[in-house]
Amino acid sequence: MDIPHISDEALSRYGIVPEDEQIHPHSPDHEWWNESYFWDWFDERGEWAGHCRFGMHPNQDRAWLWLFLCDGSEWVAIEEPRLPLSEVALPRLAYAGWGLDFAYEASDPLRAGALRCGGFGRVVSGPRAGMILPLGADLEIRALGPPHARSAGGAASHAAEGYATNRFEQPTAVQGTLRIDAATRDFQGRGQRDHSWGPRPWNMEWEFVVLNAARFRLQCAVVRIPGVPRIATGYLHRDTTVAIDAADFRLDYDDGCVTRPVSGAISVKAEDGGALSGSIESITAAEIDITHCFAPPRRSVYRRALVRFRPDDGSEPALGWLESNRFADSRLA
Repeated sequence: MDIPHISDEALSRYGIVPEDEQIHPHSPDHEWWNESYFWDWFDERGEWAGHCRFGMHPNQDRAWLWLFLCDGSEWVAIEEPRLPLSEVALPRLAYAGWGLDFAYEASDPLRAGALRCGGFGRVVSGPRAGMILPLGADLEIRALGPPHARSAGGAASHAAEGYATNRFEQPTAVQGTLRIDAATRDFQGRGQRDHSWGPRPWNMEWEFVVLNAARFRLQCAVVRIPGVPRIATGYLHRDTTVAIDAADFRLDYDDGCVTRPVSGAISVKAEDGGALSGSIESITAAEIDITHCFAPPRRSVYRRALVRFRPDDGSEPALGWLESNRFADSRLA
């Protein structure tokens, strides 16, 4: 895969600078201040795939690590949402202990970094469901475009007086090795990463689509927060990266089927008049526990699905992810 050179000017086009790779100062006045790093990846066949998240709630002295890996037939997951933040090596961003090993090093901020994560996880779907198996990822992450941001601090609930708050999304090329049990696979594929910092109330619903193909890239989120107008944000990249100003998700959910939870259609319109539309089908998926993030704690249907997108113009399908969080009773707390 060709890795484009990204100039310093292009890299900071949306206000994100290399220093934003680092941990940001946090306000002590927000219990739900969150600073998190996220990476996902998939191969060209849509078989080996996965995602990793490392989040920190400094006012709760809590760190949250997950690693989900899929080999085409089963999902294996590490979910550790209550690690003591005091035992995380900061600002290096690393944790080791009790069978877990995680580290991320940005060797060239906003351009390249190395992710390592491993431990023992439970098989959550597939022929060996219920078993505990070793798993791990050792990956090189390289940017395919600039980090895109539309200031998360712009929403009142995501702002903190006197403190910088924001988030960015960035398309990536990913290569390295993935391991499930005794199987180790050399991996090469595409993905997306994000970095977010600021107050993050979780009592909301959202749908998030990210597609990464050679000819285009898309990231779009639709968010519903109680008392706030519907939010749609993201970017569409063909020759250049352009912000999205409208999105329409027409999705059908099957809450009883974890591995094939969603299908339907999406369409987006960019600020320059560009548009993209097509159908979405699930390849495979897993459910993630975020009950501990709601006030008060409650179950939601939070799933991340590897999906195939078929453009309405008949061009070649693309792969990506569809993440959704929905409350089954349709009443937001």
